[in-house]
Amino acid sequence: MTTTVATVLDALDAIAPPDLAESWDNVGLLVGDAQAPCRRALVALDVDAALIRRAAKADAQLIVSHHPPILSPLRRATTDDAAGRLVLEAARRGVALAAAHTNYDVAEGGVNDVLAGLLGLRATEPLARCDRSALAKLVVFTPEGDLEAVVRALSDAGAGVIGQYRECTFRTPGTGTFRGLEGAHPTVGQVGRREEVEELRLEAVVPLALAERAAAAARAAHSYEEPAIDIYPLAGGRLDVGLGRCGQLPKPMAAAQVVRLIKQRLGVHAVRTAGNLRRKVLRVAVLGGSGGKHVDDAVRRGCQLYLTGDVSYHQAQAAEAAGLVVVDAGHAGTEQPAIPVLARRLARLCPGVRFLAVRPKAVGPLRTH
Repeated sequence: MTTTVATVLDALDAIAPPDLAESWDNVGLLVGDAQAPCRRALVALDVDAALIRRAAKADAQLIVSHHPPILSPLRRATTDDAAGRLVLEAARRGVALAAAHTNYDVAEGGVNDVLAGLLGLRATEPLARCDRSALAKLVVFTPEGDLEAVVRALSDAGAGVIGQYRECTFRTPGTGTFRGLEGAHPTVGQVGRREEVEELRLEAVVPLALAERAAAAARAAHSYEEPAIDIYPLAGGRLDVGLGRCGQLPKPMAAAQVVRLIKQRLGVHAVRTAGNLRRKVLRVAVLGGSGGKHVDDAVRRGCQLYLTGDVSYHQAQAAEAAGLVVVDAGHAGTEQPAIPVLARRLARLCPGVRFLAVRPKAVGPLRTH
């Protein structure tokens, strides 16, 4: 059986479910043919033209990156802008591009769990809620003949996910009534006459941010001209989904010791810090990438030290005033350790594909001298 790009995409979805991605994000297959054969793949933090050329030279048919090479809407693919040049370079060389970004950040075993694991944090939990943690209940009323199509449409739009289970729905039978007015085109019955139809009430949970998209998908799969669809926001939300992680070190340590541990485990030569490095630290927060705006969350969660990247001057001031030690190891520096982990996990799920984790010459475009 030929292993295809789609085989890898299915494995990527299992590791980092696309429904966990933020609403502004762009994940999954971005360039290429999902049905193309795939024997080798590169896994990297970022994609550039040099990496695409390297992939082609190594006879790799796919690059899986953490940062999407296309994030803003791409209205044209020309050599006039960086994204267009990348798309054209990948297409010319037959290299497909896929991304797992914020969905890999928050997923179990993803960027933040890897970061927490490097420090040996115990009893970890999400640091902050994200827009995928709020849930809604979507209800659609459908005749039995439409059931399978509507369930598939809801699943493809990110509805019906509960933990490690997909296509989770509940249905109850009932009788629907309607009277088509002039200008209506009912699927069953006649205009002007009250109709009664045996229908199913189909329910599924859905991330609130995806509710409208899921409703549109159900509507498109439905045979009715105007299907009845309800969306109910749910209290509580998903407690297992969130940005960053916070947890306990195996034992209390001086903040300066934790900083040395961070540099050693991340393989970085220098970090930026704010706060009292002599204080004892037990509870630690981590957030890979850009996490400066979550300083207040780390303080609220009772953390004494916060490891992240892209901390601004004023965010560092606020942390220090609150007694929080902040360690800024850089955006790429806090995400790169999760790249070889992703490559190994993909290799286990896709034994027919050889995966190579790419380590950049320098972690990110900015260098500390």
